[in-house]
Amino acid sequence: MKTAGLVPDTVVLKQVTELIGKLQGALASLATAAGHHGAENALAEAKHFCGEVLPAMAKVREASDALEGVVEDDLWPLPTYQEILFIK
Repeated sequence: MKTAGLVPDTVVLKQVTELIGKLQGALASLATAAGHHGAENALAEAKHFCGEVLPAMAKVREASDALEGVVEDDLWPLPTYQEILFIK
């Protein structure tokens, strides 16, 4: 496009790139939180999952939901939240 004298619109590219970075970071945090083992008892393990794993899962969901809203349906490889709720 630059050769043709046009300025490429990279807004969506930048948005998707940023969201993928957030998703990768959230997935890494989730893997770390879920990989924690060795709680002294079931209550300590439950508290760990409530305080660490669930918030990490929420961050993954937040980033993936945002990506789902930007990426076209025919390019999204997974069922969308809408498709899961309202099976056609």
